[in-house]
Amino acid sequence: MSMQHSIFYKRPGHYVIGPVPRLLPDGRLAVLALVSPFADHYGLSERVVLVSTDQGESFRESEDPTIPFTWQASNVRECYDRFADVMPDGSYLAAGTVGFETWPKARRAEAEALGLSVRDHPNRRDEEVVVGMPKLFVQRSHDQGRTWDRREWHVPGFSWLTAFPRWVRLTDGSILLPVYGRNPDYSRGQTFVLRGDASGDDWRLIPMASSIAGADGDEVGLIEVAAGRVLALIRHAAKGKLTEGHLLESWSEDGGRSWSQPLGTPIKGYPPHILRLQDGRLLCGVTYRWEPMGIRAVLSNDNGRTWQTDRTIVLRDDGGTVSSLWHNAVGHEPGRGGSDLGYPITVQFADDSLFTCYWFTGQDGITHAASTRWRVG
Repeated sequence: MSMQHSIFYKRPGHYVIGPVPRLLPDGRLAVLALVSPFADHYGLSERVVLVSTDQGESFRESEDPTIPFTWQASNVRECYDRFADVMPDGSYLAAGTVGFETWPKARRAEAEALGLSVRDHPNRRDEEVVVGMPKLFVQRSHDQGRTWDRREWHVPGFSWLTAFPRWVRLTDGSILLPVYGRNPDYSRGQTFVLRGDASGDDWRLIPMASSIAGADGDEVGLIEVAAGRVLALIRHAAKGKLTEGHLLESWSEDGGRSWSQPLGTPIKGYPPHILRLQDGRLLCGVTYRWEPMGIRAVLSNDNGRTWQTDRTIVLRDDGGTVSSLWHNAVGHEPGRGGSDLGYPITVQFADDSLFTCYWFTGQDGITHAASTRWRVG
């Protein structure tokens, strides 16, 4: 299997994570990534939007207002963890979670009294704290992004909520966006889908079924395998559990309105991204954070009922280097670079070739956006 690896966005002295690719209607490939001058998994710095007209061979930065990645947001994390698309009536629609905010350190006691998640800021710990917000939003523009109408909701009982950029549009036009969060004492997590109707006017936050705390999971990948039948694969990194490190699966038979109890799968790695290939098979890409660390994928020939884990595809197995920027982050210096690679997402071009992008850290310690061009056999 021929594979071509490349670095498509790297900035010395910065930490680049979370590249999310998207094929645009005009054939261009756009990628959104988060960029920070410190090791940052909260999206506290800036975002960059890259565009390619040659199937990922080269990229340039863009602020093209027709690209949903560039649309207005209250902060960088909100720009990243959301649904954003052009609706059938031509309006621009975005929905998701507000995510993490930075507050003055003097407000720490206030945030804690509200039951919110509070952490030291990665590089301004004497001045600011990072506060998780259990807040949803939906916004729409009828003038190509010049002005927006916006609604927000606080979700009681949670210390924070975070959406995950693995949304799907179903055949009936409804929208499903994964969301997850924790209660204030962190004893229990919960996964949800934020479900919008085909018009984008009616929204519901729907719990994904889990009757026990040990099977709650967090980051979710979704795919509609038949009209109204949706498969969710769920990251399950909980330590000490029988299914630790293996994806969970949950099914909806009614377009995301209700979900089955999660079950374990043989797929080791996380978080999932699921793509329907042009030949009909499903491809699930995961981060592999065990030695040798890297990027892997598995195939299903039967709409996700079974997965060919005995024929796991290894895209990269040379990861695990620690970002040099961790050495300056509030005394944190992990022994391994598991947090400094991963989260693959794949798109397929018309010629059947695949573009899988992810973040990665090479021997120079600079965490960057990388890709693998390949074809599946």
